[in-house]
Amino acid sequence: MPMTDDLVVLEPLFEHLDAIPRHGFRVYRGYPAEILIEHDPRAAANCTYAHMLAEADRRLPGIKGITPIEMNGLKVWNVEDKAVIRFKRMDEDGRSRNYPTRQAKAFDAGRELPGLPPPAVRLTIGYWLDPTQTEYYRTQIAKPRGRLLPEWCAAIVTDPKSGRKQWVDVTRQARLP
Repeated sequence: MPMTDDLVVLEPLFEHLDAIPRHGFRVYRGYPAEILIEHDPRAAANCTYAHMLAEADRRLPGIKGITPIEMNGLKVWNVEDKAVIRFKRMDEDGRSRNYPTRQAKAFDAGRELPGLPPPAVRLTIGYWLDPTQTEYYRTQIAKPRGRLLPEWCAAIVTDPKSGRKQWVDVTRQARLP
């Protein structure tokens, strides 16, 4: 399915989907410096993730058509049976890292999982940080393809004219051989 078709169901949620990872990162960066200095990248990502999930739990369940689902530690949100989203830290290409559980692999590959609507596209919403992991670059939405580069990656940006959130394709183009 084309990127545009995958994103149309999420467009009304862009304000929330952008705010959730920004909130998680802002709360984490508000920790005292003596705590932040002790955290390696994995600890930083875990703390930020916990704050993102808490914010998603505050924002998303009250929106019509969104249902939270938790399955064996995988926390996702079903959006009108058309998309299933989760939140993660990402690299520039929209890749996220998982402990390679069977469930995480199945989600990333778009395979069916018990409890998830089969035809729904699997999407990851996340944040991309600078190399020092101290500056927030952008919020992204990606369509994972297992261990390969995501099928596509879009950034959520603010339209300078309207002030509304929109998406921009930031998929890295493959190099010619």
